[in-house]
Amino acid sequence: MHHTDAAGRLFFANQFYLTHEAKEHFLESLGLAADAMLNDPDVAFPLVHAEADYKVVLKTGDKLDIAVSVEKIGETSVVFAFTLLKDGVVAGTARTVNVAVDKKTQQKVPLPAYWRIKFEQALNGYKN
Repeated sequence: MHHTDAAGRLFFANQFYLTHEAKEHFLESLGLAADAMLNDPDVAFPLVHAEADYKVVLKTGDKLDIAVSVEKIGETSVVFAFTLLKDGVVAGTARTVNVAVDKKTQQKVPLPAYWRIKFEQALNGYKN
C-alpha cells in the first residue's frame, strides 16, 4: 500500500523503486552483490538515465513479477531492461543506464573486468 497514491494506484515514481530493488536482486544473482559494488574503492556505478512506460493500472494488492535483463553493454555503461508483469500481462516497462566512474575524478572509466564478464554472461542468457 505504501507504493500507491491517494487513489490507490501505483505512484509513478515507485515503478523505479520496484525496478531498482529487482536490479539489486538480479545483480546478486550474477554474483555482483550491491554492497560490494558500492564499496569498491575505485569505481562507482551511478544511474545516469531512467525511462518507463506504464501499460496497465496497478493498484494496492496487485502482485507483480519483474523480469530484469542486460540489454546492452558499452565500454563504460550497462543498460538494464525491466518488464513488470501482472497476471502474465505486461503492466509496465523500464530501462536504466548505469555508468562506471572513477570515485576520485568522477570521470567515466571502462567497466571493471569482473563486472563486464558477469554482465556479458547475463546478456547471453546465463545466470550464475
